[in-house]
Amino acid sequence: MRINRKRRIIGYAAVTAAILVFPAGCGKETGTDDTGMVKTAEEEEKKEKKEKEEKEEKEEKDRTLTENEERMTGNPMDDCPDQMEIYERFMDGELTVTWKKEQAPITELFWDNDIEYCFYDIDGDGVEELHVKDSVAYYAVKVCNSLPQILFEGWWGHEPVALDGQCGILHYDRGYGSEWVEFMTVDADGETKSEGEFYWSDENRNGDMDEKDHFTVGWDEELTMEQYVRYRDEQLKKLSENELEWKERQLESFATWQEAYAAYIKRRENINSMQDYTHYSLIYVDDDEIPELYIDTGGMVTGEFVVSFYDGHMGVMNRGRVGLCYMEHGGLLYSESGNMGFYPCNIYRLLKGEFSEIGTGWCTETYDGENVNFDYFWEGRPVEETEYEAQIAELIDKPACVEPEKLYTKEEILEILER
Repeated sequence: MRINRKRRIIGYAAVTAAILVFPAGCGKETGTDDTGMVKTAEEEEKKEKKEKEEKEEKEEKDRTLTENEERMTGNPMDDCPDQMEIYERFMDGELTVTWKKEQAPITELFWDNDIEYCFYDIDGDGVEELHVKDSVAYYAVKVCNSLPQILFEGWWGHEPVALDGQCGILHYDRGYGSEWVEFMTVDADGETKSEGEFYWSDENRNGDMDEKDHFTVGWDEELTMEQYVRYRDEQLKKLSENELEWKERQLESFATWQEAYAAYIKRRENINSMQDYTHYSLIYVDDDEIPELYIDTGGMVTGEFVVSFYDGHMGVMNRGRVGLCYMEHGGLLYSESGNMGFYPCNIYRLLKGEFSEIGTGWCTETYDGENVNFDYFWEGRPVEETEYEAQIAELIDKPACVEPEKLYTKEEILEILER
């Protein structure tokens, strides 16, 4: 289940050529930036600290890249580790892969800290690849020239499957009144071959799949309901009877929630470019004394994150919308914000560090030229507005929900966590 980013503009007119003179001994020393704006000593110190951190980070990445290159081009007479040892070193964070044109450790590939992995020859070259996934992302990793390389990357609903000698990657995603199914095979060069994306949409909005709905493969080729159902069921059988055996693993271990949250924030800098415009807060969702980490990415697509820490484990929830609120110490979260005539409602529970979605509905808005009409759905079924609100009220007390009281920048929240 998918539990699944402002820049201040200073106008030219605001910048003047005035010379500011401060009496000796009054306040702290000041300087000016490139625009002539006054900078305090604290700001200069923060800037120097940030530049130093960025320099050290770049040097570390360059060092890691050099080490990887040396391993790849080293003396052929040296002992070459077998691929299982390479996979283990990759999962331990000792080796990196090229990801988004940079060298990235495994911790920067995933949103979760708990992952699953298995080994299977998915490209038919006779050698097993490493398959790693969390609740959102999936990677097939292959050893090339004694280094791990990403063979395939998939997000939201991708999973390798093997059944009766046939193996490949299945993408299955069921949304709000819609469904997508796609099966792909992968060759040794990482090229994928798709059987096509099969799609269903509840065209008449009755909550049932019937002949009046919309069925296609790709964008244009229409299908009958029978054709779509037959193909979907064939693919879902591979998923339900999957022969792959997954093992569980933690990417990192943490002694305290402060350490865990700080590490998670630093990881996110390399995922979805969130470092430029995120805001953070510490909130209390469940009934223990450890706060949860709230992350506002500032974007409707990337939405908001809530991270928990329980018994040494991190749990992560992502809602691809904004407007999340929660019942303080009540263990429940709620949001029904949307846009462009579509407003999904999601209710989540946090229990022992694990997030689960316990209620799902949505409202759609249409305009017939004269009037605005609203249609309501709860758990895939059409309902009246009164029943819709009653279903929500049965699960959560909306008036008791609150939003994060104060948001911090990345620098501010890291300072709080390091106290």
